[in-house]
Amino acid sequence: MMRSQAMRIGALAIGLLPCLWAGTGAAAEGPAARPAQPAPLKLSWEDAVKNGVKQHPLILAAQRGVLETEAVGKQIAAVNYPQVSGILANSLGNTRVLSNLGVSGSLPKPTNYMTDPGARVDFLITDFGRTAHKVLASKALMASAEQQVFTSKALVILNVEQAYLACLKQQKLVAITREVLTERRLIRDQAESMYRHQLRSKLDLDLVSVEVSKAELDFIKAQNDLLAAFAALNAAMGLQDPVQYVLDDVQPAVSPAPPLPPLFREALDRRPELLGSKDRVQAAEEALKAAQALNYGSITAVGAAGYGWWARQEVISANGNPNNPGAQQGWWGAGFSSTTPLFTGFRIEAEIDQAEALTGEARATTKSLANDVVLQVAKAYLNQLTAEQQITVMQDRVDQARNALTLARERYKAGLASILDVTTATADLLAAQTGLAEAQYGYLAGKYALAYAMGAEYGRY
Repeated sequence: MMRSQAMRIGALAIGLLPCLWAGTGAAAEGPAARPAQPAPLKLSWEDAVKNGVKQHPLILAAQRGVLETEAVGKQIAAVNYPQVSGILANSLGNTRVLSNLGVSGSLPKPTNYMTDPGARVDFLITDFGRTAHKVLASKALMASAEQQVFTSKALVILNVEQAYLACLKQQKLVAITREVLTERRLIRDQAESMYRHQLRSKLDLDLVSVEVSKAELDFIKAQNDLLAAFAALNAAMGLQDPVQYVLDDVQPAVSPAPPLPPLFREALDRRPELLGSKDRVQAAEEALKAAQALNYGSITAVGAAGYGWWARQEVISANGNPNNPGAQQGWWGAGFSSTTPLFTGFRIEAEIDQAEALTGEARATTKSLANDVVLQVAKAYLNQLTAEQQITVMQDRVDQARNALTLARERYKAGLASILDVTTATADLLAAQTGLAEAQYGYLAGKYALAYAMGAEYGRY
């Protein structure tokens, strides 16, 4: 009864298996009623990274940020150029047109009517360095925005690399669980043959049938995890459609780790977010100087030219005829104005205090970021070193587990071991192979995480 139930569970589990593509294979047995899947796309390591760099929205947003900062800088620098305005001024009643083409009040009764089209030019002679420091601050912010593009690029590259490695590792786990499933089916066939010849009890067959069912479920889970890994890879590349790929295998080339202290110095010199933070410190310092320049005011030149039509207030004569003589004439004028703040209600002092606080905040943020960079380098370095040591240990463990399984099978065939010895040896081999795959791809993940922490990877793309 238990045997037939286990067999039905195994057949049902195999029926749920999705069709596999190149590199993953199909189950060794079971119904294949699932419809054919689209042919997977071939995706190399370089293509995956380039796709992410080209189309990920995080990078596109950072690039737009550079354009935005550049536009703000142009707005600030525009003060250094003459500001030319075309003006049409018209006055009625007791208002009049001024020489700068403005309108102002005059006598307490209507005096004349004026119409003046013309042009006005305003030119900032000096504001004692305020605009110059604001321009320098905007340039520093633009440099920081450009470093933000590199920061986003480095993060996208890291995410793509980690997702690509996760897919490779999951493909390896699919292959391992398929191998274990095949092995346990062979053991089940062996137990069934011995049971038919009354060399073993039915309990052995029932136990190994349960192990086959577990292996089938592990195989299904590994395949679904592979599909999830492909979805994560698509997201890392900035894609939305679920696509399956044929990936290039990346073998870990274990090499001796370099000394750690030089890596710290290299990371502090190359990490783009740290460079961008230093640019923000410079921008804050220039903003502080711009705020201090408010104490000195500004000097501005003004020029205007136009053509005016004017007439006195309309007067009606005794015979009812209007008497409104008028005239017209071109004109121009020039002058300058100087403003010096004497008391602003402590507004300027507050702006200076704010700029000083922002400068201190930017410096503290930069120092904190430098500490984080050093910590990231140390963690990535140690993770890679740990995985490197685990690879050697797990390779020996895999060899030992495979030999133990071979020995257990032979002993079971000879009647010197129980079926539990065989299933335990199979489980040990699965754990060893899984551990080796984890260590191998963990080493690669640590390698690329260290490259990210040092700022050494984004420059290639």
